[in-house]
Formats: sequence, structure tokens, C-alpha cells
Amino acid sequence: MKVVKTFSLKAWPRATIAERLSKSYSERVHITLHAEFDVGYVRDLKTRLEHVIKEKYNTRLTYTAIFTKLVSHVLRNHIIFNSIIEGDEVKVIDDINISIAVQSEKLGLVTPVIRNVDLKNLGEVSKELNDLVSRAREGKLSIKDLTSGTFTISNIGMLGSVDGFTQIINPPQVAILGIGRIIDKPVVIDGEVRVRPTCTFSLTFDHRAIDGYYGAEFLATLKSFLEIPEKVVGEA
Repeated sequence: MKVVKTFSLKAWPRATIAERLSKSYSERVHITLHAEFDVGYVRDLKTRLEHVIKEKYNTRLTYTAIFTKLVSHVLRNHIIFNSIIEGDEVKVIDDINISIAVQSEKLGLVTPVIRNVDLKNLGEVSKELNDLVSRAREGKLSIKDLTSGTFTISNIGMLGSVDGFTQIINPPQVAILGIGRIIDKPVVIDGEVRVRPTCTFSLTFDHRAIDGYYGAEFLATLKSFLEIPEKVVGEA
């Protein structure tokens, strides 16, 4: 057996990542709900606003930015998912600060935070998201960039190979949303078969704090918002 590379789980940054994930997995009761939704209206919105946001904010509009903005409003309707656990207490947070999972060659897996997402427009969210992702990959994030998150989004669908997946909750948070690839599939609409872009969303949460029923409600609201993204997102 030929070993081509060896690395230590106790070396930074792997040690920090391993410790946090192991602690979260051992302490939290993870449960994941998967749901596949039509994202055709989101695709249409992205196509319509790409040029607007590029012109106005000099930044690129991504699906992650749109999903992040939509999820902030889902969280406002299901605020229990916007919580942290400290000791034996679940603390529901009013500020919606969404952590975005980013893979960095220099830092490993990091989760920089966009604060008060629900109060920002899509252009502002896009610009801040792209800046955070860029600095994460360059290894230039500050401690402030990585703290105060209340909910996490992990979008690996951009790689085009994964549908649903189970994430490990980002402590001290109680929930994380995984986003899979967008893929065209035949669906039945009004008795007719049509090809529509679909995406699988995987909601993982701590069953100690949140019952499965409320997870299903969260996903149902997300589904309804995906069908009217322009009304939810508002002006760019």
C-alpha cells in the first residue's frame, strides 16, 4: 500500500474543524428533512436581476445570494430556527445573521457571517456575500467575520454532483440548511408534464430544541417563497 500524503488531524486548521464538528455531532441530536422544490421562478428572477445588480453594485448575483435572502424571511416566520444553545438554554435570537459555509485552501471549512440579512436588499446581500467568500478563500477573514451567526447555509449544489445531504450543525446554532444542485426534471403541472429546474433542500436541526413538525413547516414556507421570490426579495 503506497501512501501518497499524510496529514494530522491535530494540526491547524484541521484540528479546529475536527474538534468543532465532533463536539457538535456528539452533543446534538441531528435530524435531517429533505425536500425537492421547483426553483424555476428563482432562476427567472436571477436572469432578470443579474444585469441590474452588476450595474448598481458592481458584483455578481448568485443563487446562494438569492437563497440566503429568501431563507432570512423564512427564519423571520419560524424564528425558533434562529436560535443558539448555551448550556441548558435555547436562546431565540431576533437578529438574523446567516453563516455561509465556504471551503478555503488556507483556512479549511469556514462560515463567515452576513448580519441582519432580512433588513438588506438583494444587491447588498450579494456584494457582502461575494466579499466574504473572496476573503475566505484568500485567508483574510477577521474574527468579527466569523462570529454571531444564528443559522448556517451550505450550498454545495454549485459543484453539480450532489442532491440531498446531511450537514453537521454549526455550534452554538440549532439548525443548518443544505442546498443541492439545480437539475432539470419532468414534473406534472396542471395535468401536463413539463421540464422544470428543481433543487433539493436538506434542513438539519437539533431535535432537542425543535420537533420535526416545525422542520416540515419551515420547508413548507420555503417552498411557498420559492414560488414568489420577487415578492419576498423585493427591490434589488
